[in-house]
Amino acid sequence: MSMERSRQQILYQFLPGNTFDYSDKRGIWKVTRLETTDASGQVDRQYIADRVFARAKNWEGGDEGFTTNSPDNYDFAEPDEVRAEPFPTTFSCRVCGKAHEYYSADDLNEQNKTLTCERSGCNGDLEQYQFVSVHSCGEITRLYTGSCPNHGDQHIKLDDQNSQRAQNFLWRCDVGSCNWSTQVSYRQQCGCDYVPPSANDADDDSMYTTVHRAGSTYYPHYLTTVNLNTADIGHLRGSESGSQRALAKLLDLTDSRLQSVDLDESLEGAEIDDDRKIEVYQTVDGVESLDEAEAWLREQGEIDSQTIGELLRELIVLEAGEESDEMTDAGDELLQYVLSLEDLTTHSLDDLRENALSSGFPQKADKIDTYSHVLERLGIDAVRVIEDFPVQTFVYGYTRGGREEDEAMLNAFSQNASSGDGTPIFVDMSETEATQFDLDPAEVLLWLAVNLPATSDPTAVRGPVTLPDVPANPDEAAIDRARAEIESLTRAEQRSFLLNHLDPVDGYGRFDTKTDDDVEGQVTKYVFELMHTLSHILLKQASTISGFDRTNLSEFLFPRALSMVIYTNNREEFNIGGMTTMVEQQLDNLLGQAHAHGNDCMMDPVCSQRGGACLSCLHVSEISCSYFNQVLSRDYLYGSRPNTDREIRGFWEL
Repeated sequence: MSMERSRQQILYQFLPGNTFDYSDKRGIWKVTRLETTDASGQVDRQYIADRVFARAKNWEGGDEGFTTNSPDNYDFAEPDEVRAEPFPTTFSCRVCGKAHEYYSADDLNEQNKTLTCERSGCNGDLEQYQFVSVHSCGEITRLYTGSCPNHGDQHIKLDDQNSQRAQNFLWRCDVGSCNWSTQVSYRQQCGCDYVPPSANDADDDSMYTTVHRAGSTYYPHYLTTVNLNTADIGHLRGSESGSQRALAKLLDLTDSRLQSVDLDESLEGAEIDDDRKIEVYQTVDGVESLDEAEAWLREQGEIDSQTIGELLRELIVLEAGEESDEMTDAGDELLQYVLSLEDLTTHSLDDLRENALSSGFPQKADKIDTYSHVLERLGIDAVRVIEDFPVQTFVYGYTRGGREEDEAMLNAFSQNASSGDGTPIFVDMSETEATQFDLDPAEVLLWLAVNLPATSDPTAVRGPVTLPDVPANPDEAAIDRARAEIESLTRAEQRSFLLNHLDPVDGYGRFDTKTDDDVEGQVTKYVFELMHTLSHILLKQASTISGFDRTNLSEFLFPRALSMVIYTNNREEFNIGGMTTMVEQQLDNLLGQAHAHGNDCMMDPVCSQRGGACLSCLHVSEISCSYFNQVLSRDYLYGSRPNTDREIRGFWEL
């Protein structure tokens, strides 16, 4: 049987191997495969294959099915239709309670298509047991019934012993005074020898039985990226040259468009006398062009300006080359960020204000004009509306029993699970409305200086820029002095400090650092958790004040650019123009409510004592969060509360 769902629903709820409750009371089913359309021509196949393969091979719990990073080995597939079959195939009679089991859906169809009780004289309707057993290797099974040594399997019933815990369930013989029974768990064995790293021994990782819809039975694994192919800049991804161009744009070193950035271009302010270059060209041996004349004058010290490339090499100390991905990792993220500024249909607050004026709405323009005060107060540098944010989601595998890499094996989808050839990577591509929030780098640096004393130590930081030395428990005067010192830095110097100290964060909220005690680890943790926390608060408030369904909103973070994007993920149900209306008419309300109520949690003080993030305050749907609600804490925005083991000065406290 087949069923149709939206592509977004399929990617999060109806993937191969997952179970679901079929509509119209047709029981429980398991997805066997997806009918798909080839999407390989619309994505950067090598980039995605590299990312997926790297995640799989770095997965501590091991992987199954990821054999190569060759894109030819993968089927990049857009889901169109879901195919499924009844599962689990263990039933009970509604009348007499007798347990019935069938080897497979085909076996069920052949032996008992009408789903009626096979006990003589009963003929009651059968219903599925809602329980399944799963193992961390990725296996999922139905319940296997027991057999009484005296009466066989004709009188076996499931006895839950008035418990909701499957470990207490028994298979029991229902014949008269027969007291035979056995625990359900004894029958549920995987038969593999896989033991995840988190298990102390094999006995700690036996199969466990739970309801089929429990979240632990199936965790999809996916990555989200911005589609650079839409702007024809995908070829810059993964190259040092592309990374340097993106860095030059972020540091405001050039007004040229990304593709036209010339790293040998002299920075503005350099005075180059054309007559002097001509004189050198005509009189100095070995100088055969005006460009060589300029280079000669620079070598002689007559031109003291720098090129873009020279300043980048002075400020940025990211490692590059075959031995390190540090530069290209940063460049990939920043290429996506620059795309959001240059090639998308983007409207700044100034653009929205001018549009309101030109359209004859001066009151709307006046309201937009007041937003700058709110942004400055909250440390936000810019807000933009994007009409066509080109987001791509790739689902490449799943785990059972745990999402963390020490809890389970990462499994690729079966090659039979899609219409194409190769191991499936399921793709969703869309251009959707979004709102982008950029933090002020000067305010972020001030906050880091207050919280992390090591950022002022020249021997501990990377690169030429250090932050001010701020005393413990600084008064307002000390903070003002530190702010003035940071604001004396150029924007390029401010951003270079962040770039030199921000390490990659993968899709599970883990920081790629050797130790959390060094400056890089500390800065990465603070900046990322600040941004991720603020992103969740903005997402939840956007839903509250504007009427968006919270599950229809998702986040995308550019940590190195201090930028957060809240975008709509449901094209079928979202009202076009909703993001623009929210920013034009309610941005002050959105930010005001975020500031006033983002620290509210009905689970306090317990939540604050346990990290400052829970379902009541910061957690959102896993459809909405790229990092599975990891690395969040209200402390980073509002400061640590008393009686906790942390002493963090909040970003919004300064």
